[in-house]
Amino acid sequence: MNKRWIKSVYACVALCIVEPVASAPCADDEGPRGAVEAYITAMSQYLFNDAWEFVSENMTDSRSRDEWVGLQNMFYKGGEVTIFGMDIRQAHAIDDDPACEKWATVPNILKSRDKFNNQGTTEFEYYVTVKDGDVWKVDSQETLFTEEAIKEWFPDDEIPAFRDAY
Repeated sequence: MNKRWIKSVYACVALCIVEPVASAPCADDEGPRGAVEAYITAMSQYLFNDAWEFVSENMTDSRSRDEWVGLQNMFYKGGEVTIFGMDIRQAHAIDDDPACEKWATVPNILKSRDKFNNQGTTEFEYYVTVKDGDVWKVDSQETLFTEEAIKEWFPDDEIPAFRDAY
């Protein structure tokens, strides 16, 4: 393979990876927002077995309950993760489901810290939720890093300045 072909493939892949764009708000977002709130609350209290009830198979990477709970225990306890704030916003429709009947995207601002970042951090993120039977579950989570992506989902929020001091 020549290097030009490889660079072309990488460029095509990079162009195809697009973050969802904030769309119309869901008329009834109680289910999607409730799933995100229950999930984050359980995770913040290290109740990983409870959090399992609010995640899809996709979110667990198809792991068994015991395996997923064990990994969360290892990462959260080992990393001394503390979630001390969440600001869950109104759910938005996904293009394929404008009525938010089976899918919705839920923006959230998460405040947390861990043993490697004791000053804490503010994470701008969104969760894709899916309706599984009669229950809404978190299907994926995406943290936003660029100012452009953050402003798309959180247009009126200020991005905190990074503090590089203790």
